[in-house]
Amino acid sequence: MHKQNKKIKRYISGIFLSLLLTVGVTLPCRAESAYINPDTGYRVVVEDDAELLSEAELSSLSDEMRQITEYGNVLFKTTNENPSYGSSATSQYAKSALENEFGTSVSATIFLIDMDQREIYIYSTGAINKIVTKSKAITITDNVYTYASRQDYYGCASNAFHQMATILDGGRIAQPMKYGSNLLLALTLAMIINYIIVKAVSRSKKPDRNELLEGAFTQCKVHNPKAVMTRKNKVYDPPSSSGGSSGSSSSGSSFSGGGGGGSSHSSGSGGGHRF
Repeated sequence: MHKQNKKIKRYISGIFLSLLLTVGVTLPCRAESAYINPDTGYRVVVEDDAELLSEAELSSLSDEMRQITEYGNVLFKTTNENPSYGSSATSQYAKSALENEFGTSVSATIFLIDMDQREIYIYSTGAINKIVTKSKAITITDNVYTYASRQDYYGCASNAFHQMATILDGGRIAQPMKYGSNLLLALTLAMIINYIIVKAVSRSKKPDRNELLEGAFTQCKVHNPKAVMTRKNKVYDPPSSSGGSSGSSSSGSSFSGGGGGGSSHSSGSGGGHRF
């Protein structure tokens, strides 16, 4: 009887251990590391839900993100599942993730790798958004998306945060896409100007004013002019009263722009690039 109880216990223990191992395999691993800047109170948060980075890479990336906490909170996030739909799905996900982590009226930024939509995205609010603007976010993601295309997700995130820190510190970053667009625009304008010049030179000369007047009809004869009255209109014009009331009140009310309960919700913006 005693031996039988032991067998039952071993059997139950085996089943329980198997369940634990199964759960450990199926549940997504979420690695997080946090840092709080002692001077500003801003935080670093890393959430690799898609498991794209190793533990060593997450630790290194967290250290690199600390520089941004001089200006605001900073979040790195990856995901395999984006419930949003449409062309702005990644933008909506980044905005929601940032607000859920840090709130709305705060200086913060997020770099998101969305494996569901195959897009990287930067979204910022508050003071950071005034420097890392939408155009800057697009430039940065243009510069680093090739890392994600090569599945170098650590290199992608590391370079993105490095360029963000450079901009926040007042530095400049490479803008090859912008320069390429400007060059293309300059070439297009040059072709248009060249076409206008060629068109103007090659067209036939128009007659001047004197030539037009010489060939114009300048004689006009009028026979038996007459003026005919067709109708008469009576207009009543009463004398104006000098004792008009001076009590006309002004109905316009002045608008005061002061404290009317306006929301302090900080707006945000961002940009991304597919990979």
